[in-house]
Amino acid sequence: LGPGEAPVHPVLAGVVLDAGRDSLGPFVEFSHGNNVVSRMSGVNTALVPGDTVDVNSVVGRLPPRDSAEFFLTVRRNGHFVRWADFYKDAHPVSNDEIAKFKSQIGI
Repeated sequence: LGPGEAPVHPVLAGVVLDAGRDSLGPFVEFSHGNNVVSRMSGVNTALVPGDTVDVNSVVGRLPPRDSAEFFLTVRRNGHFVRWADFYKDAHPVSNDEIAKFKSQIGI
């Protein structure tokens, strides 16, 4: 459950493969390249297949708080992956390491 009508962003930049309704309600599915596909269910969207998004794009909004349910699945090479493993692979450098690097080069 999430805050009602909160904006939802994609996990990575990508292209919309499909959008519509299924047994979990409204959904949108993205291809992120490298055989990585994510699917968000429970989010109302105006996106259509072929639309491109980046991580700052608003995919849609959750329904009002009393009925908000959101499901995210990530597949790599057709197999479901655990979020923690996927996030670690997709974000190999920590924010602390980035800040340290910036301070070393004077940014």
